[in-house]
Amino acid sequence: MNKKDEDKKSAELQALNAKLYQEEQEKEAALKQKKAEDSFYQKLSDGFDVNVLVVGDSIGAGAGTETDGQQWFKQLQAYLRTVNKASVSVTNVSMGGNTSYAGYVQTMALDDDIDYDLAVICYGQNDALQGLDVYYEAIVQAIKNKYPNCSIISILESSQRDYTSNIITIQSICDHYGIPVADTIVAFNNSGKAYDDLSNDGVHPNDAGQEIYYETVKNVIDENVAASTGKMENVDAINADVHKFDNFIWYGADKDFKRVDDTTFTLNASASGVFGIDYTFESGDNKADIYVDGELFESPTVTFDYDFSQRHILVVSDDCTVEKEIKVVFNSKEQADGFQGMCFSWE
Repeated sequence: MNKKDEDKKSAELQALNAKLYQEEQEKEAALKQKKAEDSFYQKLSDGFDVNVLVVGDSIGAGAGTETDGQQWFKQLQAYLRTVNKASVSVTNVSMGGNTSYAGYVQTMALDDDIDYDLAVICYGQNDALQGLDVYYEAIVQAIKNKYPNCSIISILESSQRDYTSNIITIQSICDHYGIPVADTIVAFNNSGKAYDDLSNDGVHPNDAGQEIYYETVKNVIDENVAASTGKMENVDAINADVHKFDNFIWYGADKDFKRVDDTTFTLNASASGVFGIDYTFESGDNKADIYVDGELFESPTVTFDYDFSQRHILVVSDDCTVEKEIKVVFNSKEQADGFQGMCFSWE
């Protein structure tokens, strides 16, 4: 082959390589665009990686399970991995004994650089009716604001046994936002088994109950995958008070507070808004004296009638203004050791 033919062949090869490269780039760009446009359900169908967040109480955490691995969310993860051959991660920040306010704080404080595609909310058992509407909707808003493309599923907890005022409140919020519900109340009732066969303590689902929770959430996902349900639409908040939770700051006991002695922590800060505390209940009486700018502000007192400790996140005040310093003094070193931090939310 003479030089002229070699040059021609080389030019043709370069042109072919350039064309193949361009096609590959266009294919990757189209795939990236589709991934960005897909909802959680569409990502499952299209084989993209998905990240799932579970935020709830002890039922959300899988309490009541008799066999490790039988927790409803672990079964769900295993199933999703059979549907989607890509990566399926599940992060569960549920905390036993807590209410929806804790779910809001856990969501806002979460800092793991993961962009969640689905959030499963599981509350209602521990909530007082007063405040549930605001705190539950605050979780929804927190998820939507932090993870704009995230789908949401709400679990209606079987432990309520019936459509209580709490459940009706949650249903109303879900209807407003177009959030599908995993109704384990009706699932338990239609299981053909007595309630006591599905829960050993009357609240938490045992292995058989965990199976029903898993199947109920799975069915919601399957239905939405089949329908190719898109992303959630943006809608206005129901309750204007929810906007008091739009902004959030967390002060950690380990990083922001100074431990003065065995029972005392101080923080130099200026903050205002809804004021929360995160600490551990020890068995017996628990008390935390909270001072704001040198004056006693509140003394949350709880009698915890269990033989174990449990972390709780509580609202201290709906309206607190700190100009210079917060100080918290616990009853004992043991209680102080369980102090996690404080937070403020504001509009």
